[in-house]
Amino acid sequence: MLDNIFNSIDEKVRLEIEKIQDEQKGAILLLSKDYNQKCEQKLQKAREDLLRKSNQEVMEAQKKIETRFRFVVQETKHQILQEAYQEAVARINKLSEDDFRKIIVQMVEALPSDLTGQIKAGKRTALILRSLLPRSLVVSDDLDEEGFVAITSKMEIDFRISQIMKQNREKTDFEVLKILFA
Repeated sequence: MLDNIFNSIDEKVRLEIEKIQDEQKGAILLLSKDYNQKCEQKLQKAREDLLRKSNQEVMEAQKKIETRFRFVVQETKHQILQEAYQEAVARINKLSEDDFRKIIVQMVEALPSDLTGQIKAGKRTALILRSLLPRSLVVSDDLDEEGFVAITSKMEIDFRISQIMKQNREKTDFEVLKILFA
């Protein structure tokens, strides 16, 4: 009989232990699920933060690239204009004697009629000026470029071809850009 009582107690203890173990397994499973859920939430938040930061970095890099691109385009346009005007000056310098003379005559006509002083000119220009201007104006051929600079006691008048092109360029750059890059 005692054996039956001990067996009954053992059975109840075993059942109670199994019940406690089942409860522990359930509690561990709930804790594990909760832990996994919190880990997944943290991981999802980290992904979202990383994605947001990456998108922001991409946008900033894109803005930098677009800005740099605009600068390169502007720089290229400026270079193309510079080359075009240099080519224009070179073509003027290569004009036939008659055509080049016509340009110099137009420049001389723009000078004041009572001009006194000296004129510094390019070699080709000096030859033409000496035949157009009175002998009272001293014409030297010591400029490194064609055209001339009239020097009086009160002022200097710059008719160098490069300077005239530069002045025209300031007035026409916008229109030339529209034509070239329309």
